[in-house]
Amino acid sequence: MTVTINNLEPATGTEITFNAAHRMLHQGKVVQTITTTTHTRPTLTAANSGNGTIISTALNLTITPWRADSTIWLRWTVAYEVNHDTVFLVQQDGSLIGYNTDLGNNRWSGIVTPQYDADYSSTPQVSTINWFVVAGSTAARTYQLCIRSAGGSNHTFALNRCVNSAGQDDHENGVSHGIAREICG
Repeated sequence: MTVTINNLEPATGTEITFNAAHRMLHQGKVVQTITTTTHTRPTLTAANSGNGTIISTALNLTITPWRADSTIWLRWTVAYEVNHDTVFLVQQDGSLIGYNTDLGNNRWSGIVTPQYDADYSSTPQVSTINWFVVAGSTAARTYQLCIRSAGGSNHTFALNRCVNSAGQDDHENGVSHGIAREICG
């Protein structure tokens, strides 16, 4: 059901209240936000084949869109260390969706690459990865941030830490976050 209203004002006060079964959506506005944070400090292998290795299930973003024509804005801010010859990717329910589609699904095709860094023993780096996808349906889905080696060798990825230390003087640790926003279509 669609209702068009030119002027909506409360009978008294300043609030209009809807029951839980009803929503007011405004095109182009954020209508829901999902967040996650992880403090864990695992290491994993960024393989040089496949659709990427999920960085951490703690960074998964599960969202049920309200509208099929909404845009989902995914954003992860990740503290990590990894060889610079890797790429970040995004999966939706285990299927690869986030990479450079002009190149195709090759191991060197991703969204963002880490900065060049050949020092794996001390300070990790931070990257912010954004990806936009049209919802396409109102079914629940889970988005996963992944890493893949872009060359002939596998590489070690360390989340919220540097590769050679889980934390000590001059070997910093961090916290990683994820956020999914539904922008009403």
